[in-house]
Amino acid sequence: MNCHILRLLTIGACVAFCSEASSQSFCEPVNESSIAGAQVLGDGSPGSVTTPQIQTALDAGGPIVFDLGSDPTILVVEETLVASRETVIDGGGLVTLSGGGVRQILRITNPDPAENAPHFTVTLQNIRFINGRTDGGRGGAIYKEHGFEFPHKVSLKLVNCHFANNHAPLDGTSQDDGGGALYAELMNRIDISNCAFDGNSGSNGGALYSLVSLHLNVVDSVFSNNQAIGTGGNPGNGGNAGAFGVDGPNRLVDICRTRFEGNRSNAFGAGFFSVMYDQTSRTRFEDVTFRENIQLSDTEHTGGAYIQDGPWAMERVSFVDNEARGYGGLFVAGNAPGRMRNATFSRNIARTGLGGAMGLSSTPAIEVINSTIANNVATEAFAGGIAIGTPNQLSLTNTIFANNSGGNRFVGWAMNNPANQSGGGNLQWPEIRPDGGGSETPVTMDAIFTEPMLSPLASDNGGQVPTLAIDIDSPAVNAGVTGLSVPNTDARGQPRDSLPDSGSFEFIASGMIFKDRFEHR
Repeated sequence: MNCHILRLLTIGACVAFCSEASSQSFCEPVNESSIAGAQVLGDGSPGSVTTPQIQTALDAGGPIVFDLGSDPTILVVEETLVASRETVIDGGGLVTLSGGGVRQILRITNPDPAENAPHFTVTLQNIRFINGRTDGGRGGAIYKEHGFEFPHKVSLKLVNCHFANNHAPLDGTSQDDGGGALYAELMNRIDISNCAFDGNSGSNGGALYSLVSLHLNVVDSVFSNNQAIGTGGNPGNGGNAGAFGVDGPNRLVDICRTRFEGNRSNAFGAGFFSVMYDQTSRTRFEDVTFRENIQLSDTEHTGGAYIQDGPWAMERVSFVDNEARGYGGLFVAGNAPGRMRNATFSRNIARTGLGGAMGLSSTPAIEVINSTIANNVATEAFAGGIAIGTPNQLSLTNTIFANNSGGNRFVGWAMNNPANQSGGGNLQWPEIRPDGGGSETPVTMDAIFTEPMLSPLASDNGGQVPTLAIDIDSPAVNAGVTGLSVPNTDARGQPRDSLPDSGSFEFIASGMIFKDRFEHR
């Protein structure tokens, strides 16, 4: 059964459906497109391809390749290229298209406004896009604009691409502008595989912004050092989604084996930002790391990921060293039911607000299972771990809270309010806040206060995401409970045994070599 059928399920069923104990991946591979019968541009020498030649090939459609010699080549486009039909541009790993710092590189349009117009896909593979710039507010390198055509007739596939130093500066006309590398309006699909987005900026979505596109599938990619330069959020002048932003209803977002590192925003969500508006949408993450993403302003919040008003799921994710005014790692807002398993939150910072690790909406059903929430800080406030209201619909199972702290020692540091439900197996430390701060409220009624003896830093212990390791002496070993929702692997993909450990890391005694009592690879 395919998870696309989530559109037909109730919300309770939706959350449960994609969260069985099985670790089967939902990640959808993205392969290169065929270049058989391609038009060949160039005569084997550098400089033998002009912008008009590329445009003529795009007008004809079909695959396009380059013959410019064996060395890397930068082609500075003299005018913005336009793709308006099915095409594949393959740079062979040698070609870079540049906007020269003065123009957008590629615009994608659909010339057929009819409802029965054929769908077409633009594929860009084995190619770099650098120094693109637009004065129109949307799409520094690439802009798929929506005019009068019927929506969702065009798709985009990016494979083995690199986007660097592309910019969509503020033009002051729309709170929804942005997309330093790519701005996509009302597309059918956007598939991205093995791509890097580095040093791009835009009002919203420093690297990528999607507006009312239906399906985004991102695998094996990196978003680093991008910035959302707008201010005030929405309404306002943007500043959401330092790296990757998605806005619009009725859409599916899947992100796998991808890293968000060192991105910045002036408003909400320095790494990732999503507003869904409905319960037929979904946002899913698998093997994803958010590290050192920073929300900069003193008025908005959320460093790692901001998710609002729609179902979500996280499987094997890590939020490490993210920072914001409030909610350093993750913020979930509104009617957004979800499930998180094998998550690690470590050393995230809320500068002046609550929720060093995360803030969660109190009204929808949210489950946190086999996760480790440690060493997060609310510098001037409290709830260094999780900030949540009461009453809430949060359920915790096999989850570790350790050494989360706050500037206010008189209010709970692990959580400001306990979870409404417990699946068992939850550990918490410390029991008493220092300097007369009082006793911590248990995160669940049956939480056990004990020092879990975690490794000091989240690091590479195998698998796709950093984890906080435990050794054989940790009270977390075999402290977990079993059940349908408990994953059969840990955050590294290592199998859990019949008595699972609490937290995101499963200690495995056989075949491991330890240094300083912790596993290192």
